[in-house]
Amino acid sequence: MIAQVLPLTRLEWYKLRHRRMPWILLGFAVLLVQIAFWASYALFRSGEVAVGEGGASSTTTISTTDQFLEMFAFPTSLTNGLIVAHGFGGILLMILAASLIGTEYGWGTLRTALTKGTGRWPLLAAKLLMLAGLSVAVLIVATASVAVSSAIDLATLDADWISSSADWSDLGIGFGKAVFGMLPYIALAVFAAVLTSSSGAAIGISLGYYFVESILVNVLAGFDWFQRVAGFILGRAVSGWVQTETGVSFQSSGTTAGLPDASQSFLVLLAYVVVLSGAAFWVFQRREVAGARGE
Repeated sequence: MIAQVLPLTRLEWYKLRHRRMPWILLGFAVLLVQIAFWASYALFRSGEVAVGEGGASSTTTISTTDQFLEMFAFPTSLTNGLIVAHGFGGILLMILAASLIGTEYGWGTLRTALTKGTGRWPLLAAKLLMLAGLSVAVLIVATASVAVSSAIDLATLDADWISSSADWSDLGIGFGKAVFGMLPYIALAVFAAVLTSSSGAAIGISLGYYFVESILVNVLAGFDWFQRVAGFILGRAVSGWVQTETGVSFQSSGTTAGLPDASQSFLVLLAYVVVLSGAAFWVFQRREVAGARGE
């Protein structure tokens, strides 16, 4: 199986490099991370206020200044960048996964590959492995862009480049958590694409679930019965796993009250990955793959 999957994965990487959508989505990921970063920087700068006493003026800062300076220092800025990249990256990877597989149904390339003797299980496994690898690449590129921006900011601020509470191991742990937190969304999009054989329908189902779930969680949060089952919902489990509330924020110190613990969240997310991936393999193995439909 491995001897079949790895060459197919390399082929998928080759095909991916020559398509526009992955590069466009990667650009969006970097752009959104940069917007979040510079919004935080703007908030820091707006926190400075001018005060005067006895005709002499000076500049002081609000009480959160030290906290913001810590966020620009390494490795805190990189960890915060991972949080933001994970939030946006999950959505973008769902779009990419649904598009890559759905369009191959429409173009008829899946049928062509299968008629050449490529096994169904190795083919789908290669696509999943390639998408998992892509999640790693997205996080690396987005975090690297944050490192550049952070270096620019630190060069203009009178602040230490290394956080006083620096713990570089948190960066590695956060990176691993962010990658694993994206896998259920990839599995969801792949299952939707295999089920519908359409990129448009798969994207609609994946994004529809994401946003409907977010709305329902906010609406039902006040009910006691919902609190007992909330930890088994995909989005809440992801938040519990990375231990940060979902939201566009460049702060890693957000509230985690009410979230499931990390160990429970890990098992829930693993179950989502196994069930959705297994369902995708089951459907792909049994359903006839038609020729090109021009989608």
